[in-house]
Amino acid sequence: MSSEECVTTLSKKRVPLKALLLLLIFAFGSFTVSGTVLPIAISDAHKTTGSFLMTISPSVITVPQGKNASSTVTILSTQGFTGTVALTAQVTSGIAVIFNPRGVNVQAGGTATSITTVQAAKNASMGTYSIIVTGTALAGKKVLSSSALLTTTVSSQADFGVYANPYSITVVAGFANSTSIILDSKNGFDGSITLSAIVPFGFLGVMGGQNPVTLAPGAITNTSIQVSTTMSTIPGKYNITITGSSGSVSHSCILTIIVVDPTPESLTMSTFSLTSPTSMTLSLLNEGNTPITLQSYSVSDLSKDVWILSNWTGPTISPGNVSSAVILIGTNCNMCVYNGVPLLFQQFLVGHTYLITVTTKLNSQFTFTVAA
Repeated sequence: MSSEECVTTLSKKRVPLKALLLLLIFAFGSFTVSGTVLPIAISDAHKTTGSFLMTISPSVITVPQGKNASSTVTILSTQGFTGTVALTAQVTSGIAVIFNPRGVNVQAGGTATSITTVQAAKNASMGTYSIIVTGTALAGKKVLSSSALLTTTVSSQADFGVYANPYSITVVAGFANSTSIILDSKNGFDGSITLSAIVPFGFLGVMGGQNPVTLAPGAITNTSIQVSTTMSTIPGKYNITITGSSGSVSHSCILTIIVVDPTPESLTMSTFSLTSPTSMTLSLLNEGNTPITLQSYSVSDLSKDVWILSNWTGPTISPGNVSSAVILIGTNCNMCVYNGVPLLFQQFLVGHTYLITVTTKLNSQFTFTVAA
């Protein structure tokens, strides 16, 4: 074999420079040309878009007719999802769902929330409804979604009750008496109630306590009203209508007033005690039908020596009640005036008898004999 037979002739073909550069970039990830790094471009179709999960808490709520209740939607990013999730709900007639916000921005690996408020119309049918809350988002060309179930029970309309306790009171002509107005929240009522009174002509007056009254859901509260009369009020039975109003809702109750003539003041002493040589306590019973207020007293011994307190802040004794009246003399009563033999009657002496006279605000006088 000759040397020419052992030589293989190869044809030389030139590879374009652009194709060579692309080949090198594919092999090494980047290529430097005059100090510039050329990165590899990867199609978006190969990236992970991630997803999200949605929950709602509480998942069971009760909404009275004409009211609303809230729950919280929580959105959890998974697999690096980031974007805006739009919230929608499937509802029935008479029920509305409001999201705040409706579009929830979620960061990769994080959570975000939206307050979901369910509103029931006043004429919404009572019953239990399944509300499907759905969140949707776009990730590239994909549509992502997640749902949660919110079970909603529509109960009867929020309401309140108005009652008088006691519902019937007796008022002596020329005096006053009071009763309580009870307000009771029903079906989750929450609001302010304004009270008013319709009073028949006959020299009757009504003065209220707190008004308006704020009532919390499930609560019971009360306010007092006072009914006053004059000496010209004719004895008899009167009905006063008490009305509580809140928006378009109102309720009333009837308060019966029995006006009676005052009887003469009647005061008796049940017991007494000597608390010190210059102090005595009387237990006094009001046997009449009007309050008795004591405004002065005098204390005399059998020699007619007397101590007088004409500006006395004595007790006010309600009908049928017993109150204590403290009687002071001598050095224990700076405001008292003494009439008698000087220094003869300076204190109560054991075994001695004294006359104590008390005067009421209506100038009735009652005298009691006590033996110290």
